Amino acid sequence: MPLRRGQSMNLPKAESFNTAWTWLSVVLRNQSDHARVWLAAEFKEARFHYIRLRAEKGDPGSEHRLGLIFESGEHGVQSDYEAHKWLLRAAFHGVSAAQAKVSEYCRDGRGVARNNEEAFKWCRKAAEQGHSASQVRLAEMYRDGIGIERNPKEAKKWDDKAATRKLPFSRAVSEQLSAFSR
Repeated sequence: MPLRRGQSMNLPKAESFNTAWTWLSVVLRNQSDHARVWLAAEFKEARFHYIRLRAEKGDPGSEHRLGLIFESGEHGVQSDYEAHKWLLRAAFHGVSAAQAKVSEYCRDGRGVARNNEEAFKWCRKAAEQGHSASQVRLAEMYRDGIGIERNPKEAKKWDDKAATRKLPFSRAVSEQLSAFSR
């Protein structure tokens, strides 16, 4: 039975306060959980639209981020074609990580027809900018003749560049991987 105006619970004041506080904190906690979930979803959606807007205006960092969002399917929309499109735009703006991704897409034929020459071109651009993984990949491409003629001298040059950066994935790991692929 609900309490009427002017009526109080038949509890001592301390117990009445503790009971009310317990109920209120439970209600607020549940409401804040719902609000937190709702706000997180709204923020994530707003962030996506903001990144897309900036990418459409030509911001290289946003183009790269948007490509990664489409690659991962973070917003429920996974598309290799869209990912490649946005990563390619960022690659043309000189973002080395995007150039490395475009090389990967061309090499694997994801979102675009498989093209080893194009993969080599983008891998080289990223490697020349100091992208570590691309330097290792470029050395492998020269060593195995992927997208270009075999050239052990160039392979060693790029292997040495990657090794001097003290990467955990350097020449020793690269040699082990190439031994398995033969």
